[in-house]
Amino acid sequence: MKIRKYACIAISAALLMTGCQATPDQDIVANKNDNQASQNETSQSVDDTIAIDENAYGKVVSEAISDSFDSTEGDVTIKVQADQVRAKNVPVLQAEAQSVSADDVKRWCNVFFGTEDVYEYRDEMTKSDIEKAILWRQQKISDRDGLLAEGYTEDEIDSTIELYQEEINNLKSNYDSAPEKYEGTKTDWEFHPASYWMKDETNGDDEDWSKEDKTESLEVRGDYEGKGAHISASNRQDADYQVHDMFFVLNDEVDINYNADPVISREEAIQMTSEKLKALTDKEWQVDSVDNNGNQWRIKYVPVINNLPCLLTDLSYDSTDAYAANLTYEMLGFEIIDGQITSVEWDSPMKITSADNQPAEMLPFDDIYTAFKNYMQVKCTMTSLGMASDDEMEDETTAETEKVCANVNDIRQMYCRVKVKNSDQAFEYVPVYVFSGYASQGDYKEDWWVNHFCVVNATDGTIINTWLGY
Repeated sequence: MKIRKYACIAISAALLMTGCQATPDQDIVANKNDNQASQNETSQSVDDTIAIDENAYGKVVSEAISDSFDSTEGDVTIKVQADQVRAKNVPVLQAEAQSVSADDVKRWCNVFFGTEDVYEYRDEMTKSDIEKAILWRQQKISDRDGLLAEGYTEDEIDSTIELYQEEINNLKSNYDSAPEKYEGTKTDWEFHPASYWMKDETNGDDEDWSKEDKTESLEVRGDYEGKGAHISASNRQDADYQVHDMFFVLNDEVDINYNADPVISREEAIQMTSEKLKALTDKEWQVDSVDNNGNQWRIKYVPVINNLPCLLTDLSYDSTDAYAANLTYEMLGFEIIDGQITSVEWDSPMKITSADNQPAEMLPFDDIYTAFKNYMQVKCTMTSLGMASDDEMEDETTAETEKVCANVNDIRQMYCRVKVKNSDQAFEYVPVYVFSGYASQGDYKEDWWVNHFCVVNATDGTIINTWLGY
């Protein structure tokens, strides 16, 4: 049933997004230099921004920094221990969100399924499926004690039985039109409103799909390495927020064994995904993070423009702020379980529409560092770091003995996508300096992920609100 299908997509998406700033220890650039992947060892806590040739590293704008200062509130110490900072003269770029097209889906079909001869991914129920679904609900309704044993309260049992009876009525109304055998429908390569894919035989005809139908999708199914899989592409371009994404997901959920060792090494996982990446898009990408959980690898890539990677961090996609981007940052992520790619997600593809004729004029790094320091002194608190508890007295006592620290161990130049203010959907990629590291208190360190403490526009010294995207 479609409920299971969309749960599978949501789970895979969540797995790809979890731990999105895990720290890699190599530079990997894919789709560059005749499609060869480049790997350079690095001792930095975040992968190097520029890899390929020496000229790409840019000029040194600051020698190694060792600094320490307190926040204005005095509850956080900011410690800076970072290597020398390099920067390139690069232009500001104009960009727009790129809708996922049927041609994009066809390309992924050829990569994963080896053919464009595919069927729509719609789980229409046969008469036999409906009979089984009705019987299951009837058994649940008649077994009140069983529901009670499952932990339902009496009130919850009443509402659950009412829901099951409503679903039985809907299933019966769909029985006559249901096929004896599911043959499937070959895709017409058209995007359809979400309700076309999501409507379920258990739902009534009076359900309101107006909100969901602002998203149009194309979904196809095929076989990948002997297993059923599907590809789903979606576009939503409305005043409140945008969605442009594409997923590849195995139909059957693959279990993650957190106690197992990975079947393939980190290097093999990167090699596998970088090779697949070359076939999926024509863009240049760089590894942003590599995360391992038992038999699972999660690898995320970010676009590289002018030898600078683009910043990837969390963003609110439905903010009511008048200037908010409401469009997540572009990334392409893989999940590998037991040595097999189980899901791929391409989020918010962007298209560069033009570039300034001249490289942007960069502020002296001393000005950038002053802007960073002023921001951290005012904005960096136990609460902003997620280190505050509900007990203010406990926080004050703990802070006296074990100071909360924001540890900045990496400063680098990157591109950051920002929304152009007072525009509908215009974006720019601006060069920025990203101050990253981890929070700590006593022996406790949040160093399993990278915290982007501060992002400073390299051209004017303003602080970019990456959560809102401007």
